[in-house]
Order: sequence, then C-alpha cells, then structure tokens
Amino acid sequence: MSQELDFLTILRRHFPIFISAFYLALFALAISLYLLLELYLPAQADFGFYMVMTNIGMSIYLCLANFLVIRGRPWAVWLIVAAMVVCILVVIGHWGRRAPDLLYSIGLLLSLATLLTLNSKRYRAMLSAMVEVRGQRAAWRKREKKQRR
Repeated sequence: MSQELDFLTILRRHFPIFISAFYLALFALAISLYLLLELYLPAQADFGFYMVMTNIGMSIYLCLANFLVIRGRPWAVWLIVAAMVVCILVVIGHWGRRAPDLLYSIGLLLSLATLLTLNSKRYRAMLSAMVEVRGQRAAWRKREKKQRR
C-alpha cells in the first residue's frame, strides 16, 4: 500500500479523465436516445414522458456503472462499453433516416471518443489506483474488526 494514495492526490490526478469519460458517455447516450425516439415516434402526448423516463433510466445505469468503477470494480467498465456499443449500433442502424447526418456523425463520434477514453493509459491508471484503494479499505476493515474483538 502506497502512502501517496490519499483523496486529494487521486482527485487531482484522475478526476479529469473520469469526468470526461462520464460526460462523453452521457452525451452519446442522449443523442442515441434522441435518434431512437425520433425514428420510432410515440404518441405526441407521450413523447415527453418517454424521453424523461428513458433519460432517467440511462442516467441511473451510467451512474451505477461509474460508481462501481470508483469503488474499485474494474469489470464495471464493461457496462459502460456495452452502453457505447448499443449507442454505436443505434446510430449506424438508423443512419440517414430522419435526422440530419450531422447528428448521426456526432453520436458516432461521441461513442467512439468514450471508448477511446476508456482505453486510455490514464483511465487504466485510474482503475488500478481505485483497485488499490479498494484493497486498502478491505485491509482497514479487517484490521478494525480484529481490534474490536
């Protein structure tokens, strides 16, 4: 366990890459949702309801996946990757139907930029730091449990 892993050090070093991956994924999901609801229009009265409920569901999914990443579970990155693959499939599957091509291009670029950010060296360093912090928390809990007995 290294002593340099305090909260401020981790925050300074890894927060920018984490938040950029989060917002890229959020915007990619929002654009693919818009494209999906633009193609398969629900009734005019229900459009706002579907948009809000789907945005809430996607936000909860993305927040939980990123929360698991913060808690030191590196397998949770695959949840974000799966969401980006779905976004890419939605954009490519519906290319050129109703929305302008620029919107499809932005949706595809945001999804690919998210995947590139998740595969970057800094993001992987953040994951390893989070796993190490998770190990420190587990060791601390074990030590506290022994002291209480």
